Amino acid sequence: MIRQYLILFMFFLFLGGCAHQIDTKTTLYDDWKPRLAAQKTWQVEGKLAFISPEERQSANLNWQQTTNSNNLILTTFIGTRILSLKQTANGAELEFDGEQYFDTNAAELLKRLTGFTLPVDNADNWLKGTIDDESLIVDELGRAKQVLWFDNTGKKWQIDYGTYVQNAGYWLPTKLTLKHQQIKIKIQLYDWQFK
Repeated sequence: MIRQYLILFMFFLFLGGCAHQIDTKTTLYDDWKPRLAAQKTWQVEGKLAFISPEERQSANLNWQQTTNSNNLILTTFIGTRILSLKQTANGAELEFDGEQYFDTNAAELLKRLTGFTLPVDNADNWLKGTIDDESLIVDELGRAKQVLWFDNTGKKWQIDYGTYVQNAGYWLPTKLTLKHQQIKIKIQLYDWQFK
């Protein structure tokens, strides 16, 4: 008799969990794309792989944007900080190898000191998948699939968006690949947060 109650209890617990998961998936904004484009305060964690003919590097990333700054922190898989890049209206500050460096262009500063080519200046649009360009290809749900795009330094990037997750009322990219000439950057994103 106790066994039957336990089985029944577990069944209802399972159903309750399923119902909760279904509820969170149905809260997508009708106008999610313009709302997401207008959302300027966010934070995301993930992984980044930088692949070029000369080298392959990978790191964990923590990227945060506020109304006044854009901050990127890269760490090793055991949590050791590789670099910290802070970008404001006044310029960019890079903490790398125990030293601090300054420049007006964050992408150029990052490339010069680390060898990483990453269009950090426009991260708000391409990272969220809200780029608006005539080359943009979208899927049946209006989500970016591919775009050919020029960054602030004139470099041409092909960005492919692989998968999305529904979170906070938006469709958010979870896997994307950036290509510029022989450079490929694979990014996996999780734990999007908005304030």
